Amino acid sequence: MVPLAYNYRNLQVRWKTTLMTAFGFTLVVAALVIMLAFLNGIEAACIASGEPENVILLSKGNQDEVLSQMERPLVAQVENSKGVAVDAAGRPLASRELFLAVHHRPPEGDEFHFLQVRGVLPAAFRVHSQLHLLSGRTFRPGQSEVMIGKGVQRTHHFQIGDTLEIGRKQWQIVGVFESRGAAFESELWCDLNELASQFRRDGLYSTVVLRAETPQGAEELAERLRNSRSVSVEALTEPKYYQKQAEQTRLLQTAAWVIAWFMGLGALFGVMNTQFAAIGQRSKEIAVLRILGFPARAILLSFLIEALGIAAVGGSFGVALGAAANGVTRSFSLGARSIDFAFRVDGPIVVCAGIFALLMGLLGGLLPALSAMRVKPLEALR
Repeated sequence: MVPLAYNYRNLQVRWKTTLMTAFGFTLVVAALVIMLAFLNGIEAACIASGEPENVILLSKGNQDEVLSQMERPLVAQVENSKGVAVDAAGRPLASRELFLAVHHRPPEGDEFHFLQVRGVLPAAFRVHSQLHLLSGRTFRPGQSEVMIGKGVQRTHHFQIGDTLEIGRKQWQIVGVFESRGAAFESELWCDLNELASQFRRDGLYSTVVLRAETPQGAEELAERLRNSRSVSVEALTEPKYYQKQAEQTRLLQTAAWVIAWFMGLGALFGVMNTQFAAIGQRSKEIAVLRILGFPARAILLSFLIEALGIAAVGGSFGVALGAAANGVTRSFSLGARSIDFAFRVDGPIVVCAGIFALLMGLLGGLLPALSAMRVKPLEALR
């Protein structure tokens, strides 16, 4: 095997070309890490939104609460289904909810924004146990008051005491809540009856969330309601419902990899060009190595090591640069709704990016290495 010191010296001699090639890998790998962290963050936010004991009910044929519409008689029937847990007073743990996307225009500007508003009853705070108040208080039933998720506060810079126009009324912000990174943090919560009266939705609900005693009980309850002949609803446990929402990112994930491979071709050809140029400059050195007794496969391995070294250095800096996006928060439209999430760089992303960089280096260095091992010593020394 050719000593590694020989490879190191050659990379030092051609340091400008080496750095430019490594920089190409840095940009490609950093872009890949950021794209995967973006998708990973959305998926993590969706997964965090579901409590395994909860079952979400939608109107038959709908897979998203934005389009779902259920009437009061049906809701009253499913609330008393077998398997629904009860509170200390013997009331079923069921949350009737109305979800709407409404226009909002800041007082100081003309630009409209969509706000996601969820009308709930007091039972919602017993069903959605992951929701916790950060500051202020909860809204009072029958009043035009709202609580906002911390994602809404971060995006729109709302503060407790501010007023918002929703429907035909002015609503006052009275509290800020968090829900462990769940999609609820992108919403405003208010009294269901007050919200319904503003949009003529009295007696209509988007969803009903039922709480079972255990995750297994929730699975059984969802299956029983799906197969029931007496009620016509779509029933899913909350984790499965939000998992289906996250599946909308699968196409984006495929697109991210396609873009990365096309960008990677640039880095691949960069390595290939660098190595072919090196062969032209070092043909006599290669001939001397062969005369000294190094076999052709040692020459092949030596050039592959140089290509992999360039890829490893560039890939390492790319991972470090992409990892800087970890924790950065953004808002993304998922179907008909918006969700706040944080970029998430984890171990699998780092491993995938590293393998990608090394693979590009290997493919880029293979042809030049094969060319180097075919150099004929006597012809090269003439």
